[in-house]
Amino acid sequence: MRSAWPSSLVVLFLFAACAAETDLEVLLKLKSSLTGKDRPGLGDWVASSSLSSSHCFFTGVTCDKDDRVVSLNVSFQHLPGSIPDEIGHLDKLINLTISCDNLTGTLPLELAKLKYLKIMNISNNLIGGRFPEEILQGMSQLEVLDIYNNNFSGSLPSQMFKLKNLKHLHVGGNFFSGSIPESYSEIETLEYLGLNGNGLSGKVPASLAKLKNLKILCLGWFNSFEGGIPSEFGFLSSLEFLDMASCNLTGGIPSNLSQLVNLRGLFLHMNSLSGHIPPEFSSLVNLKAAEFSVNNLTGKIPERLSELKNLVLLNLFKNNLQGPIPVFIGVLPNLEVLQVWGNNFTSELPQNLGRNGKLRRVDASYNNLTGLVPRDLCRGGKLESLILMYNSFVGPLPQELGQCKSLHKIRCMNNLLAGTIPPGIFDLPLIYQIELNNNNFSGELPALLSSGKTLNLLTLPNNSITGKIPPAIGNLQNLQVLSLEMNRFFGEIPKEIFSLKLLTRVNMSYNNLSGEIPSSISNFTSLQSVDLSKNNLKGEIPKEIAKLKVLHLLDLSYNQLTGKIPDEIGSMTGLTTLNLSYNNLCGRIPVGGQFLVFDQGTSFLGNPDLCLPGNISCPSSIHDSSPDRAGWLTTSNLVTTVTVLATAFVFNFI
Repeated sequence: MRSAWPSSLVVLFLFAACAAETDLEVLLKLKSSLTGKDRPGLGDWVASSSLSSSHCFFTGVTCDKDDRVVSLNVSFQHLPGSIPDEIGHLDKLINLTISCDNLTGTLPLELAKLKYLKIMNISNNLIGGRFPEEILQGMSQLEVLDIYNNNFSGSLPSQMFKLKNLKHLHVGGNFFSGSIPESYSEIETLEYLGLNGNGLSGKVPASLAKLKNLKILCLGWFNSFEGGIPSEFGFLSSLEFLDMASCNLTGGIPSNLSQLVNLRGLFLHMNSLSGHIPPEFSSLVNLKAAEFSVNNLTGKIPERLSELKNLVLLNLFKNNLQGPIPVFIGVLPNLEVLQVWGNNFTSELPQNLGRNGKLRRVDASYNNLTGLVPRDLCRGGKLESLILMYNSFVGPLPQELGQCKSLHKIRCMNNLLAGTIPPGIFDLPLIYQIELNNNNFSGELPALLSSGKTLNLLTLPNNSITGKIPPAIGNLQNLQVLSLEMNRFFGEIPKEIFSLKLLTRVNMSYNNLSGEIPSSISNFTSLQSVDLSKNNLKGEIPKEIAKLKVLHLLDLSYNQLTGKIPDEIGSMTGLTTLNLSYNNLCGRIPVGGQFLVFDQGTSFLGNPDLCLPGNISCPSSIHDSSPDRAGWLTTSNLVTTVTVLATAFVFNFI
């Protein structure tokens, strides 16, 4: 015999079932609003007639033992709708996370009913309007409020201090304006405060230093504060990360920040900070990233910073720093990134730079550095980028760089570098950019180029490189820019180059190249600029060049080209600059089409046998057997005959 349930249990069961049904209805309405009309999304949010708790198995839904929804996490679902008022009926919610979904609209006031809520994350959406701080009044247990990267505007909500359990507050990436409320300094539990990426103004409240539990403070980017960094921030004893980049700071860097012994990241770049780098920062022994670039800092790099053994990134570029780069920089055991470009540094790069085996990126360009390029930059096989341009480095590039398989980019132009370019550089498996122009490199390019299939930019102009241009350049199938001008190359232009389908710009001017322009130049379907001027090229201009439909510059001047100018060039509607001056071209300059655009005074200058279209006494016409030319000769002979007869008649009359 089946035992009877106590009436109290029956009532409790019915209440739970009713509540579960309510949550189901709310979720279905939520789906309709979040996804928008006739839009896909949340496809498994479908009611089941056989299972009353079916909603607990919906994507992103978690229920408690009573089948009440306690967590809703539907991030990265592409939900173009909005959050409906019904969200307030999910009054057991602890976690509401609807981020990265493209949501629009405004926040409903009914969110205030979620009194158990601990996490509210609606970041990375398009929700806008005023942030309704009324909803916070009922959220006494809230620990995380993340509305980063939305379209909220107006003033920052000032009632945050009432959230006595709040640990994480991120309102960055919006359009909030006005000043930072002083009341934020009363959120004693706060560990993360993100106000970055808004339009805030006024002074940064020194009272924020009262937030003793604060570990991360982000105030930079798009904000425009008055004054500088409050020296009181040195009392934020728990702080691990301080970002005040690009927010109009002035004044010096407070030495009090040296008290932040737990600091791992200090980002003060893109401001108007002045003065020296505080030598007291030697006490920041946990610092991994020091970013002081794009300011007005002066003086030298303090020697005491040698104590920063954990430093991974040191960015000092675009300041007014001077003196030598200290030797200790080269022995920092964890240094991976050193960017000091755009200063007034002198002497040489530390020759021990890279010996820690961890170096990935070096940029010391636009200084007054000299000496040799350090040999051990790629000792650990991790160097990705080497930028030393616009200095006075001398001597050869280290041969070791030719074995640096991690190297992506090398830019060493405008120095005094000499010797032969390490041949392995052109074959590195990841290299995509080589710029060595305006140096004193000599020798020949390697005959074998097989592996450098990632290389898309190769510029070597204004050196003393000699020999023939290797046909193996045709193996660099990703090459887009080839610049070899102002060297001592000789021989013919390799036809293999014209198999490079991605090539957009070629410059081989100011060399001693000879032979003809290959007709296979028409294979350059993406070519935009060709400069073969100041060489010894002979033969005729190939008419196939007209197939280069996107070509806008063609310079073949100062060669020994002969024959007629191809009429087909007139059909090259993209060609805006044509220079055929100082060759041995003959015949008439074609008329019509793109020839109406070219400068007749400069484009064809210095070709004695070249005639303007209206010139009927073209010197080279006698050599032309074309039908039009034949007709002109017939007319010319007739005119000559008539002239002779008329002259004879006059003399006879006399």
